Amino acid sequence: MRTFCVVGESESGKTLLVEELVRYFTSKGFKVCTMKHTDLERFDLEGKDTIRHLKAGAHSVVGVSREETVTFYRRLNLDDIVKTLPPSDFLIIEGGKAMAYPKILVGEKDVTEGKYIARWMIGEPLNQVIDSIMSLPPDAAQLYVDGRRIYIKPFIQRAMLAMLLGFVNNLKGVESAREELVFKVNLKESTYLSRHRTH
Repeated sequence: MRTFCVVGESESGKTLLVEELVRYFTSKGFKVCTMKHTDLERFDLEGKDTIRHLKAGAHSVVGVSREETVTFYRRLNLDDIVKTLPPSDFLIIEGGKAMAYPKILVGEKDVTEGKYIARWMIGEPLNQVIDSIMSLPPDAAQLYVDGRRIYIKPFIQRAMLAMLLGFVNNLKGVESAREELVFKVNLKESTYLSRHRTH
């Protein structure tokens, strides 16, 4: 999955760009997931049954209508939300300028301090934006530290994968890792780390 944020000032055209990218990628047969990050304190569903369920203490609530299914969670950080999403070819996050993902800047004002992979303004063609997105390597490796996702540059992903696969493929009982490799470290239980902590 290629994950990136579409960032810019309010009314700069972020939603318009997200819509255009969703149309483009879905027309090519890709699965696209989007996430909208907002500064609103809560969605305006006061009094609705789904919100009443949350207020009663439910961890999550699923609303099902004839044509849509919506899941509401108590406040999660954005990286935790990403973990709950279905497998997709692209995850487009509208907003999220503080997240550690590549960014597409929309509009004249740079809200990324120069850290963007492409820039777009209303009325411009999408070619450069799409080329920049397609040049992003799919996430072959994902690193989470204490539940928070850390973005890893592609060459570091390759190095970590090569090292882990080198060890794993030589373990007794493993013919070869073909689809997924999950490696978790419980730092609280690690006797090696408790003996070698520097602070």
